[in-house]
Amino acid sequence: MRISTTSSRAPTLRSVAIGAAVALLSGIAINSIAAAAPGAYDRQFLSKAADAGSTEIAASKVAQSKSSNAEVKKFADAMVADHTKVAEELKQLASSRQIEVSDEPGAKHKAQIARLSRLDGKPFDTEYAASIGVAAHQDAVKLFTEASQKASDPAIKAFAAKTLPALQHHLAMANALHAALARQA
Repeated sequence: MRISTTSSRAPTLRSVAIGAAVALLSGIAINSIAAAAPGAYDRQFLSKAADAGSTEIAASKVAQSKSSNAEVKKFADAMVADHTKVAEELKQLASSRQIEVSDEPGAKHKAQIARLSRLDGKPFDTEYAASIGVAAHQDAVKLFTEASQKASDPAIKAFAAKTLPALQHHLAMANALHAALARQA
């Protein structure tokens, strides 16, 4: 009688290889899912960018109706058009990442727009150019510059980098408008 030296319960080389392959592929799949899910920084960027954009749009709509200065109206028209386009792109990007972003300004910015709405004439124009034109675009340029370098999601990083030149152009326009209004005073 012959005694077998292998047990039916002992792992074979083939079963060990299959188990290792399954474990490796499972790990890759889990890591791919984790890499595809935006992190806290990316989520925060999208939220802040949506808030900034909706603030620009809302305040610029106020400027379209309140200002009698042709240059202020021209700037406001450009802000509404440009930021509406970017807001749609941002919303689609966020949605594709299962992130919900608001299309309304946050409470702080709503209060800022309400204060701005109570002004008229040159005080309105000057405040709009300073706060929504210059200051808001300085903040946006900083936010998008940082995200273009720090975002972990490649699509979010690319969106920030692609949008940044337009924001820098808006800042230059706002600085020129603010300076022109100061000369008129």
